[in-house]
Amino acid sequence: MRSRIAAAAVALGATTALLAGCTGGSPGGEGAADGPSSANLYLYQAPVQFNPLAPGQGAEQLTMSLVYNGLFNVGPDFEPVPRLAESWDMSEDATTYTFHLRDGLEWSDGEPITAEDVVFTYNLFANPEVASPNAAPFAGVVGFQDVQDGAADTLEGLVAEDDQTVTITLTDPTPGFLALFGSGYGILPEHILGDVDPGEVMQDEFFERPTVSSGPYVMEEFNVDENIVLEANPNYWSEVGIDTLYLQMVTSDVATAQLATGEIDVVQISPQDLETVEGLDGVNVSSAPSPGFLRLLVNFTKFEDERIRQGFLQAIDRQGIIDGILGGHGEVINSTIMTPWALPDDLEPYEYNPDEAQALLEEAGYDFSEELRVSWIPGTADRDAAVQIVLENLKAIGINAVADQIESANQLGMIENAEYDLMISGGGNYTPDPTVSANALLCDSVFPAGGNTSLFCNEDLDQLLDEGAVTADEDERAQIYQDAARLDNQLVPYLWLYVPDTLWATSDRIEGFEPHGDFANGFWNAADWTVTD
Repeated sequence: MRSRIAAAAVALGATTALLAGCTGGSPGGEGAADGPSSANLYLYQAPVQFNPLAPGQGAEQLTMSLVYNGLFNVGPDFEPVPRLAESWDMSEDATTYTFHLRDGLEWSDGEPITAEDVVFTYNLFANPEVASPNAAPFAGVVGFQDVQDGAADTLEGLVAEDDQTVTITLTDPTPGFLALFGSGYGILPEHILGDVDPGEVMQDEFFERPTVSSGPYVMEEFNVDENIVLEANPNYWSEVGIDTLYLQMVTSDVATAQLATGEIDVVQISPQDLETVEGLDGVNVSSAPSPGFLRLLVNFTKFEDERIRQGFLQAIDRQGIIDGILGGHGEVINSTIMTPWALPDDLEPYEYNPDEAQALLEEAGYDFSEELRVSWIPGTADRDAAVQIVLENLKAIGINAVADQIESANQLGMIENAEYDLMISGGGNYTPDPTVSANALLCDSVFPAGGNTSLFCNEDLDQLLDEGAVTADEDERAQIYQDAARLDNQLVPYLWLYVPDTLWATSDRIEGFEPHGDFANGFWNAADWTVTD
């Protein structure tokens, strides 16, 4: 017997824009009865490209969720929600997954979306010539190693059974396989990209402004550092409620101010603005817990001694940041693993202790005179404020910490080339299953091969994570991951700052909104949004 994991799409509206904002030149929504409808959404960073194969920052992921559909997405409850696939099956031994596509799917240019597009896309993710850092979900697919070794061009375990059926066969039981996809891997049009050399596809001009869409919207304009204009996809598999979306690139304070003037419709607000926003007429506030966390990447190639990383962590008043900056809307964590059943109750809390922090650093031979750069992309109020506290805390114990504001376009290059000391990073969808956290920890996931952006490696932790990923028994699996969490907690591969509550403010004209805790997936069901005036 096979277990059915299927689904009815949930009509929960999540308007969202990481801190929505609007600049001049974009009209407000006139309402469906009076003509074309529109809404203004905020992007908290300026996108550079729109490539699912590449490591996208949050604003890029938000935008891509509107123009690319995956087989499924993740809803606010962190459970899979159907998209191009209307249902899927998992074999009892968790080695075979079968996806059933919807009837009559079309790209925005009228070409059919078929199982071959899925196979084409997933083979690109797995292809070593593409060198996608998002290849992790496919590492367990039958034939992956042959593809990596050049013995095969495509994954043996990835098959289009017919136009609407895709099967994925894994080498080992993987009960957390769906969670590896996070909010879904956008499917790419084979009829557009099929002739592009895999070694060149990452740089293809298609990703500068995707002209063909499988998502609810088609990108009409990309005005760099200003805005993105999206029009409803006439061939989308469901009715799209708003005709035009304007994604605006402004700072969080401007976005919040424009919420007050009615120039913006949805804002992911900073906790610092919560009291002000709650007092605005015609504005609704809601929240949801994040499935990820804010962290400081700590460059493992420079700080291999775990005592140094432990010392850094204890030097930071994390609860003070939550209380003072987030207004209590967050919590401290002490492991990269976030799934509740995978966490033991005996993790080291690393409470704020400057004296202990200094002692650990001295014991490890840390050079206090050496400059320690704390890098971050400015423009998000709570992160900007958190960095200032981190700097003050580090300086208080004699560390020569300096602020290093960087451009979003430079962040990934700095990580790949290990050209940073500490770097603010956030997000992730780690709550659904601990399998997902492995991509941030495994040795073979060191960026750009995967999402291990601290460039961390520990073989003992690798062994536990690999064992947990292929264990089908729930109790045994929980014990393995709890052991992994204990080791992760000891090694401190990241400086875990906090798990924030994601706070949303929406204008009264937006209907169908429900908050999503994953700020990078805030547009998860944009097709269901409507506006009224």
